[in-house]
Amino acid sequence: MFAAIRPLLLWYERRGAVAPDWPVPTLLVVGGLTAMIGVVSGTGWISYRTGRLLHRHGRGPAALLAARRLAADPWAGSRTFAALLAALIFGAGAAGLRADFQAEAEVTRRTGSGMADPGFYLGAMDLVDLAVLVAMAIAGGGLLVAVVEGITSRRRAYAAQVATGVPRATIGQSLLWAALAPAVPAIGLALTVGYLLVRGVMPAPSNGGFTRTICDAGSELCGDPATAARYTRTEWVPKTTVPPDVPWDQLAWLAAGGLAAVLCTVVAGLLFLRTATSVEELRAG
Repeated sequence: MFAAIRPLLLWYERRGAVAPDWPVPTLLVVGGLTAMIGVVSGTGWISYRTGRLLHRHGRGPAALLAARRLAADPWAGSRTFAALLAALIFGAGAAGLRADFQAEAEVTRRTGSGMADPGFYLGAMDLVDLAVLVAMAIAGGGLLVAVVEGITSRRRAYAAQVATGVPRATIGQSLLWAALAPAVPAIGLALTVGYLLVRGVMPAPSNGGFTRTICDAGSELCGDPATAARYTRTEWVPKTTVPPDVPWDQLAWLAAGGLAAVLCTVVAGLLFLRTATSVEELRAG
């Protein structure tokens, strides 16, 4: 849907017509929601394939336990990471939009025309980045609740493993494996999709390719038709295109923040592991 926006605008432009107000916003909203659903749903496939790879190449009991868990319930990752991945898609799109504004500001600097106030748009993007951080913090809280709920719901199975001699440290390491192994590729996918959505919609900023009239005298002489022609000259402004830079630093910070959120919430959830693996849990059943 995002790929159809630019051809749609070009089609209206070639016909000399003005595009209606509804097609582009509709495609943006529906396409963005579809992309988010696709990434979240794809996390289930990523979890399953990660579990298969860990089962084949993993070393140690923790990796093997995580592999069995991922292969048995691959959709747990998509349910757990849904809010975080949505925030990362939005954050990557905001990073791409910021890069586009910076490129537009450079075009304005080179040609002397274009964006009226680049600083206003870049300042607005600071607020968007703040909103993304808040959304990631909220998603981290939801992730913590999901981790604790997962440990609590499996407390009898964990207690049985401890009773048969499996160390609690091994169970904790398996939980880290099960969380981080699918999270790394899922976060990379979310950032890639979010950035490419913006790049697919917005062409590289360009301006120029026209002539402009410049009067080198003061406003009094230039405003008088009798004297303006004497000081007026015509200048050709060459066409300038500035491709936006890939915001690697901002994308890296988003990836680090996403991984830190996953790691911190899983480590915090492990504080409940000792209680959940108590032998009394077997007697309670």
